Amino acid sequence: MSATNYAFKVGQIACTVLLDGVSLVGRAGILKRFPDAAEADYSRAYADLGLSLDEAVSSFNILVARIGAETVLVDSGEGGRPHGGHLLKSMRQAGLDPEIITRVVLTHSHGDHVLGLLSDEHDPVFPNATYVISRDEMTFWLSRIDGSAADQRPIVAMLERQGLRLIEMDEPILPGMTAVPLPGHTPGQIGLWIESDGEKLLHLADMLHNPMQFAHPEWSPTYDVDTRVSVPTRRAALERAADAHLLALFYHLPFPGLGRVRRAEPGFTWAPLALSA
Repeated sequence: MSATNYAFKVGQIACTVLLDGVSLVGRAGILKRFPDAAEADYSRAYADLGLSLDEAVSSFNILVARIGAETVLVDSGEGGRPHGGHLLKSMRQAGLDPEIITRVVLTHSHGDHVLGLLSDEHDPVFPNATYVISRDEMTFWLSRIDGSAADQRPIVAMLERQGLRLIEMDEPILPGMTAVPLPGHTPGQIGLWIESDGEKLLHLADMLHNPMQFAHPEWSPTYDVDTRVSVPTRRAALERAADAHLLALFYHLPFPGLGRVRRAEPGFTWAPLALSA
């Protein structure tokens, strides 16, 4: 798809999904990332969706929401390290400048959500923003930095310089935007509940990575830190979205990652938002 931004509204809140990039996962990537079933199961699951396992992709869908005087960015992409890196281009095409971002909400601390925060010169990409992350996730992030992710220490230092707010996983962030606990993928991952004038959007971050997980929420990628938590979290979130007929946004589904979850047997189905040509 050539589109790199998609604008819509949630009541009075103007929203835009920005595409940071698309990574080809393919058959080999699925087999590497998903250890819970056999290749034939994954091929069948993709065929049931009318898709080919060889063409499996992962998108990076980044939300901007204008709430009152605030312009909020949700996650930052991977900054081309090695994937993505097209966020600023997508912003310009949508008529948005990085200087207008006043707040960045980080759903969790994996590199494909935070590496786009710093330039190659270690300058903040969003110089006028302050930052929000869950307290539990920051504890997890710092433990990773002390272990295998030492190269991300400058990001945390920048957040602290620019202004960092640590929140509880179910805490209101702004009027109309509240954190939603989504533990399991990481201990402190949050989604977002956005509501205005009776309209609602549920941002589900990395609660799910691949469309085959709707029918098979028991399948988890190797990126999930604790599948004993991520699987029931996934089922509960999908049930909530389906039963309330909510508009949902997923970070890694094909752009723009918007649609509605429906109950099915087994599991659920996904009805992606139909985009006009």
